[in-house]
Amino acid sequence: MIPSHRSHLRICAIVASTTALVALAGCGKSTSTESPRIASRPDVTVKFDGKRRKCIVALSSETQGSTISCEEVVPFVKDELRLPPGSIYDLGATSGGDDAEIAKVRASLDNSGYRFIGGSR
Repeated sequence: MIPSHRSHLRICAIVASTTALVALAGCGKSTSTESPRIASRPDVTVKFDGKRRKCIVALSSETQGSTISCEEVVPFVKDELRLPPGSIYDLGATSGGDDAEIAKVRASLDNSGYRFIGGSR
């Protein structure tokens, strides 16, 4: 028996829908627990000077950074350095960095949309 024109259209519609669903199944968020790799070099580096209780903030292109109070790191990065959220940062300490202060600056950078490179240095 030869299928009618309507049943042929139904079969084509089912095949097309199934194909579209299978193709879309691959789109979407990965279920991998591994974090995506980010740049090998941070856009900005923040170093803690424990002796002076200050932060030294420098772009990756700078050999010397600006020494500022640690509370001002995020406004400095946003307004002075003009780095958009999503930019990569790294943290370090020159001497005797206070762990609580480092955690505070890291949290404020994270909450502002900046991404930590993971202490690659």
